[in-house]
Amino acid sequence: MRTAFPITSIALLLPLAALLACGSSSSNPSATTPASYDFNGIWDADSVNNLGAAAPFEKLVGSLQVSTSGAVTGTLTASTPYGSNNICTAVNTAFTVTGTLDADNNLALTFPIAGGTGTLLATLANDPTTYAYGNWQVAGGTCAMTATYMAIKGTPTTPYTAPTPVPITANLSGNWAAYTTYSYGITYPVTGFGGALQFSNGSLTGAINLSYGNNSLGGGCQHNNGTVIAVTGTLNSSNVLTLTFPVLSGTATMTATLGSNPQTLADASFQIVGGGSCAMSATSMTIAEYAPVTGTYTGTFDVPTLPGNVPISGTTSTVAAVLTQSTTANSSGQFPISGTVNVTGVCTESQTLTGFVTGGGFGTTSVGNLSGGNNPTASTITSAIYSSTNCSPFYFGTLIRQ
Repeated sequence: MRTAFPITSIALLLPLAALLACGSSSSNPSATTPASYDFNGIWDADSVNNLGAAAPFEKLVGSLQVSTSGAVTGTLTASTPYGSNNICTAVNTAFTVTGTLDADNNLALTFPIAGGTGTLLATLANDPTTYAYGNWQVAGGTCAMTATYMAIKGTPTTPYTAPTPVPITANLSGNWAAYTTYSYGITYPVTGFGGALQFSNGSLTGAINLSYGNNSLGGGCQHNNGTVIAVTGTLNSSNVLTLTFPVLSGTATMTATLGSNPQTLADASFQIVGGGSCAMSATSMTIAEYAPVTGTYTGTFDVPTLPGNVPISGTTSTVAAVLTQSTTANSSGQFPISGTVNVTGVCTESQTLTGFVTGGGFGTTSVGNLSGGNNPTASTITSAIYSSTNCSPFYFGTLIRQ
C-alpha cells in the first residue's frame, strides 16, 4: 500500500510525522460558506498505512450532501482490513453522518459507530476527485481506534470543472508543501517536499526539503536527504506556478494552477527527468501554502496497539499545546516553532517545546516531543504524536486549534 509518509514501525514515527501531508479540518471552520465545487456525491476514505489484522476498519464509503450553509449530511459504510481478526459489529452497516464543510475545503464529520463516536477530518483538494489527506478516529465503543492517517476523494454528481483563474491578492511568500496523491499499491521515489518560497514580480526562489517513499528508505533515492535544495520558478498572470530544482543528476519540474486562495490544495503535476533512482514520470501531486502553526491546540490522546491503532485501555490523556511559529525561515527552509505543552490524565506533565515546521508537518526536539501534520489553514494537527520520558511510549491523537 502506498503512502506519502508510511507509519509502519514505531522507530519511524517521529521523523516521519514531522513531514506528514495530512490535510484536516477544524470543528470551528474559518468560514460557513461551503466550497464552490459540487460536493454532493459518493465519497471514499481509505487508511493509507498498514494497520494490520487487528484494526477494526480501514475504509469508509458512502453518499454525502452539503447545504448552502455548509452543513453536511449523509451515510457511510465501514469495512475491515482483509483477514481482520477484529471484526467490528458495525462493519457493512450504513450509519448516519453529520458535519460541516467550509470555504477552505475543511471537512469535519461525526458519526455513531458500535457504541462509540467516529470523527473524520480532512482538507479536500480543489478538485474533489483528487485524493487529499486527513485522519479518522473512533472514541469508545467496540470499534475504538486512535487517530489514523487516511486519504479521501469524491465522485460528484456533476463532473468537476476547474474555475476561471482569479488573480491572487494574498501574500504568497511563506511555507509551502506538495505531496503525491494517494494511489493504492504504488510507492514513488519522491513523495513530496516542503519549505520556504519567496515570490517577487512573477519570479520565485526558495529552499525546500524532499520526502521519500518506502522504496527509498535505506538507499535508492536519498540524494539530498536532510539537505536543503534550492528551487526557482515563476507564477504567471493565469496563476500557473512552475517550479524547478535539481535531484541527483536530474531535474525536477512541477506545474500547478493555483486558486485565488493559496491555502487550498491545488492539483499539480510533478516529474523528475534523469536523476537515476529518483527518476519519476509525470505524477499527480497537490500543493498549497501553509499558514503558521500558531495558537492553542487541544486534543485527547491514547497509546495505540501497533499495528491496529486500537487504543490501549487506561492510557487516555489530554494534550494542550500553546504554539508559536516564526514567519521567517532559516537557511534550510524550516520555520522555527516554540511553545509549551500540558498533559493531564494517565500521563501528567508540562514541558517547553522547541522545533521546526517544514511544509505540512512539524516536530520538536525538546524533552517533550510533539509532532504531526498540519492542514493548510493550521486549524488542525492530525496524526499527532507526543512522547517524553514520563509519557512513554507514544501517545496518538488529533489537536484542534481553539
